[in-house]
Amino acid sequence: MGLDLEYRGVSMGVRYFKKVSVLSLAVLLASTAPAFAASGMMAGTMLNNVTRSISTMPDLFSAAAYLLGLLFAITGIFKFKDHVDEPRGHPLSAGVKRFIAAGMLFAAPFMSTAVKGTVDGTGGSLLGITTNVSGASGLTGMDKMITGFITNIAGPSTTLLTAFAYISAIVFLIVGITRLTKTEQEGPRGPTGLGTIMTFIASGALFSFGDMAGAFSNSLFGTSSSATFATISSTVLTTADAAQVEPVIQSLMIFVMIVGLIAFVRGLFVLKAFADGSQQASLAQALTFLIGGTMAINLGQLINLLQNTVGVSGITFS
Repeated sequence: MGLDLEYRGVSMGVRYFKKVSVLSLAVLLASTAPAFAASGMMAGTMLNNVTRSISTMPDLFSAAAYLLGLLFAITGIFKFKDHVDEPRGHPLSAGVKRFIAAGMLFAAPFMSTAVKGTVDGTGGSLLGITTNVSGASGLTGMDKMITGFITNIAGPSTTLLTAFAYISAIVFLIVGITRLTKTEQEGPRGPTGLGTIMTFIASGALFSFGDMAGAFSNSLFGTSSSATFATISSTVLTTADAAQVEPVIQSLMIFVMIVGLIAFVRGLFVLKAFADGSQQASLAQALTFLIGGTMAINLGQLINLLQNTVGVSGITFS
């Protein structure tokens, strides 16, 4: 009976953590700051407001990790008592695992640095991206609308995505630590299961999101810098026409780059779901998101590569 109550108590604590996380995010996003109702607000402003709204989430998760640490420490004490009273039915490892998990949760900031360093070492090649459209000042009509929209949302979108990756990394880290207290019967979600190991790896990859994306780009294209600036050959368009078209192409490349960044993050989530044994995820799907996302992030380099392969040079990206 005592074991069943203790197990249900820990499981309830983890479930409450997940529910509180979702509820807190909803409350933060629903918090209406004066900027939301400001006259003339643009899409980029809205994205910046969302980023500011969720900026306190890491502090909330740190508090949740501390409370979970207290819960595991208390249940660990009872596990040691049960082992002393009845060694055969209550292994010593049950209490040890809870104390280890409690210590890791108490030291969550240090653990975040540890898993990040485990994945990217001393830091890889940080992804270099461009969010400003060059040469758009003289455009009119639809061309001006397209470049204006991309210029307005590109920077805030990448900032929001980075913040989302960081918050997700914290959640994965806490989930991975709590899984260390489970038994081998949990399968992939057990303390030594593939799902638990991948949870820590995904956490470290999300903590070092820019470095991971840069490493993938460097592996495929030999550079971690995204190429979005278009130069159209004079044999294709006149100089005047090229000046009108090039900023629009650059805007589209930046938009595709943002989609690629989202796909890359999605790939890490799918990889974790596959390791957990989810029937909705596969390794091929995860690799498609990761590699396809990397190609979209650096579509300019991909186009350069294909043009060099077939021997044409109508448009180049830098």
